[in-house]
Parts: sequence; C-alpha cells; structure tokens
Amino acid sequence: MKLHQLDLNLLLAFDALMTCRHVTRAAGQLFISQPAMSHALNRLREQFADPLLVKTPQGMQPTARALKLHAGIQQALYLLEQQLEEIEEFDPLSSDRRFVISTTDYVECVLIPPLIRRLKEIAPQIQIEIAILRDQLPEAELANGEIDLVLGFDEYMDVPRYLCRETWLQEPLAGLVQQDNPLAGEKLDLAQLIALPHVFHSPLGTRESMVDRYLMSHGLQRRISANSQSYLSAAAIVSQTDHILVLPKKVASMLAGNWPLRMVALPDDMPCYHLNCVWHPAQGEHPSVIWLRQLMLQLLNTATHQNYSVTAANPA
Repeated sequence: MKLHQLDLNLLLAFDALMTCRHVTRAAGQLFISQPAMSHALNRLREQFADPLLVKTPQGMQPTARALKLHAGIQQALYLLEQQLEEIEEFDPLSSDRRFVISTTDYVECVLIPPLIRRLKEIAPQIQIEIAILRDQLPEAELANGEIDLVLGFDEYMDVPRYLCRETWLQEPLAGLVQQDNPLAGEKLDLAQLIALPHVFHSPLGTRESMVDRYLMSHGLQRRISANSQSYLSAAAIVSQTDHILVLPKKVASMLAGNWPLRMVALPDDMPCYHLNCVWHPAQGEHPSVIWLRQLMLQLLNTATHQNYSVTAANPA
C-alpha cells in the first residue's frame, strides 16, 4: 500500500482502537460517534486486508498484523505531535520532571553524585532515575521517551546512525593494586602488566575488552583470574590479593582513596575510553533534555579540570 492511498485520519482511529481495545471508548477518545469509529475500523480492515481487532470472550484482541503495525504507527504519530506542538519553556526551579538515564557504573560513580548535589541547589524537585545499561542499546525506550539519555563507553555501545551522539570525554586507563603489592612499581611496562594476575571488570558480562585487543596487537595476552560486574567487588578482590584491576583513571583514583589500594601507571600508548551521550532525535530536543545534557556536560568538564588527567572532549 502506498501512503497516498491511505486516509491519514485512519491512523488516529487505529491508534485509539489499539489503545482502548473497545470501539465506543476509542470513539470517545477521539470525540466522534460510535458508528463513525465502527466505519473507520471497517475501512482500516479493508486498507490492510486484515481483521486487525477481533471479538473474543475477553474483549477485542489485536491480530499479529495489528500489533506489528501499531508499534510503527504510534511512533510516527508521536513524531508528528512533537513537530506540530509549540516549544514549551522549561523552568528547572519549579519542575518536578523525572529523568531516566541509562548508563554504567562509571557514570554512577563519577557524574551522578555531583549532578544530584547540583540539582539540590538549582532544581530541587527534579528526580533522576538510573537504568543500568545492558548488552543492547535501549533503542525502543529512547524512541518512546521512557529513557531520556544513554551514557556509556564506545566499548559497550554500538550506536546506530539515526540516533544522536556526542563524545563527552576521553579518559585514560590506570592500574589498581594492593598497597603493599611488591610485584607492581609506580609504572608498569607491558611485560610487568601481563605478569600480574588480573581482575576483569565487565559490567555487561563480556569476555574481552579494549585492553585485551591492545595486548593482542602486541602479540600478548593477560591472565584473568576473576570476572566482576562491579567496581566495588573487583576492588575488594584486589585489596586482598596480588591482582591488578585495569579501569578508567578517575574511578581508580576514587577507589584508591577509600580502599587499601594504590594506582599504578600503564604504558603510555594504552587506549583511552570514550564516554558518549546518546539520545533519540524525536525526544532529545525537548528543552528539558537539552538543559540536562548541558548541565551534565558542564559538571563533567568542571570535574575533569579539577581532578586527574582526564581529557574532556567538546560536543560534536
């Protein structure tokens, strides 16, 4: 079917029918009569050559074709509404908006605490909810607004081209060892690095990282004795063993300040982590989301200039 063959008003009727699963209630939602909605349903069935909604003892149930159609139509209608509605102003001081950020424990450790502290001063009613970033980018949740931003490293994210992305910082790696570990000096060369047993921090359960690929490029391989999905548990293991944990330098410094651990420098050509902020173009241009991105980037740059040798990147 070509788009010009379809009455676009029928898409509104279809969305209402799929949402209400009841002809009369769907008619009330669109402020039309019940016979008019029944007529719209019949036209939809003709257009799509499918019953779409069928009567059952449990009420009207959608067909597989209807469920598939609804996901795309609902998103298309939302995009149209976003484009047509007037741009609303955003006042952080009076807003009680809840933002949902999908991210890793790095951002939870480094950026969320200063963000919450700053919000208490300038936007005391705003709420921040953290959704742990898993092995797949939450594209559907970004599209429908359930998640506002995703923050994660290149290491863990394959970002499709239709999403918006900014690289917010590049951060070097550091090693973390027990304070009295006699096998690690202040700086390790490659031979010393692979001679130590490693704890592998893997928040997504992966078995290989940029460190492993870097070592492979030099014909080397490290010995991983333990896997951990948490910086805290990995640090706990290192604090009681002769192991080393390779991780972003800022987190390493934080952990070393609170555990019997010390930081060690790694070879100068070790790769850096790239922290990216990702959002959906249909959602991310809302004034509130723009405000949050700008605030978080400002906090990140401030922390970067005050602490550790982390290189902040300008937004693309």
